[in-house]
Amino acid sequence: MLNIHTEYLENHTARLIVEVDEERLQRAMARAARDISRKGRIPGFRPGKAPLNVVMNLYGREYVLSEALDSLGNEIYREALEQAEIEPYAPGSLENVDNDGRTLTFVVPLRPTVDLGDYRSIREPYEVQDVTEQMVEDALENLREEQADLEPVDRPAEMGDRITFDHIEIVALDDETDDDRAGEDDAAEDEGEQDEHHEHDEHDEAGRVILHQHGWDRVLRDDNRDLFPGFSAQFVGVSAGEEKTFTLDVPEDFDAEDIRGRTVRVEARVGQIRARTLPEWSDELASKISNGEHETIDALRAYVRQQLEESARRLADQKALEGALEKLVAGATLRYPDELVEDYLSDLVAEFDYSLRQQGLTLQDFMKITGQTEEQIRQQYRPRAIQRAERALALGELVRAEELDVSEEDIEAEVDEMSTALGGDQAGQFRQFLMSDRSRANIANRLATDRATGRLLAIAKGENPPKGPTPKAEAQTAPAELSALVPPQEGPVTKGELQTTGASDVPPDEDTDTDHEAASAEE
Repeated sequence: MLNIHTEYLENHTARLIVEVDEERLQRAMARAARDISRKGRIPGFRPGKAPLNVVMNLYGREYVLSEALDSLGNEIYREALEQAEIEPYAPGSLENVDNDGRTLTFVVPLRPTVDLGDYRSIREPYEVQDVTEQMVEDALENLREEQADLEPVDRPAEMGDRITFDHIEIVALDDETDDDRAGEDDAAEDEGEQDEHHEHDEHDEAGRVILHQHGWDRVLRDDNRDLFPGFSAQFVGVSAGEEKTFTLDVPEDFDAEDIRGRTVRVEARVGQIRARTLPEWSDELASKISNGEHETIDALRAYVRQQLEESARRLADQKALEGALEKLVAGATLRYPDELVEDYLSDLVAEFDYSLRQQGLTLQDFMKITGQTEEQIRQQYRPRAIQRAERALALGELVRAEELDVSEEDIEAEVDEMSTALGGDQAGQFRQFLMSDRSRANIANRLATDRATGRLLAIAKGENPPKGPTPKAEAQTAPAELSALVPPQEGPVTKGELQTTGASDVPPDEDTDTDHEAASAEE
């Protein structure tokens, strides 16, 4: 039995102060000495045969001790975790070693704990928006516009034309106003610090890129289907080959919440202008639009209404679910280490990098444009990472509390359904891919998330569903932002994994790989 003193710290970590038996330490140092003498030639001794005192005289006690702790430290760490009954979230670190090597201090991030409280009392208003005739007509008009004949024209753009942009970039600017920046510049100039090139550098108008495209098409329109209010009007009168830069103030009631009430800067070059000729409505057009599935205008209209009603229901579900999630997290007691948030931060930055690449940029390009460092970007994403981490923990506990665990049979059934849906010669290969351990884990994660969000929505609507597996028909397909939020149900515990880079007195062996991957709460 080890002599262990355990301290629980505020950031949901534990400090383990462990005393090492002198005899055990000496045996470890003797083994380290044999290894050292086997690697390096020591005069008068065959490889691996030099005694401990000779090796220490030649290499120094600190070096021999550090070599001994490479293996002994991990052994002690594993035993200490088991004896103290601690389950780590991620690899611990060797924080300190005393001069004699008899006392090792480890810091261990703990596995998160969750208490949901009275989550069954959560209620949310639930209202599905009525689908009006005007909404149906607008949707039908969008379908008709897709069938328009397009003809290139050699004239300035007019409302109703389809424009192809050689390139376009839209940036949601920072909240700091031009007046604020001008005031800062004036103050700097008064103090003799104003750089003559600073008054229009690219960092002054830094913001978040929300669109960066080449060869992008857009119809100029002056109705509620415009990209932003006033966007299309800016290009009326612009000819092919011309560039246009302007700013627009997005209304406070705009649909996209992340840019609502903000100023956006648009930089674009018009490539081609095409006039549109819309076809007249007919049963033939309705059949063409629906690929023969609906042979009359009335049948197409009924189908469009059905789709809009389903969309309205999904929107109501998402709104109620969002409110219920906020209440679920607010009513829960969550304890987790900083490493959990850092893992989610890394995921968000990776997602941001991927979205930039889809628009022809990289994260490095973005940092150059905005003058930001990666650490600054991570700090901007931190609130969102915390939100995602806490929702994941809460939903994961909901899976356990509501007995919604995903079985192997559930995964097999989902793989069969996905493979069958693909069909054809590729179905077999696709199924083989889905049967990989990683794919099965992702499927289980998604199913658990859908079950958890479906159950939470049913609770919030006051349906009082019984505990136990949710029938697939009742599961709630989680919005993209919530997809795969639930942590793996039986994720690996990183017992025995130790990062020794925190040792203050004895340096680790640089040739030893001790930087193991953290056990993430999100697959």
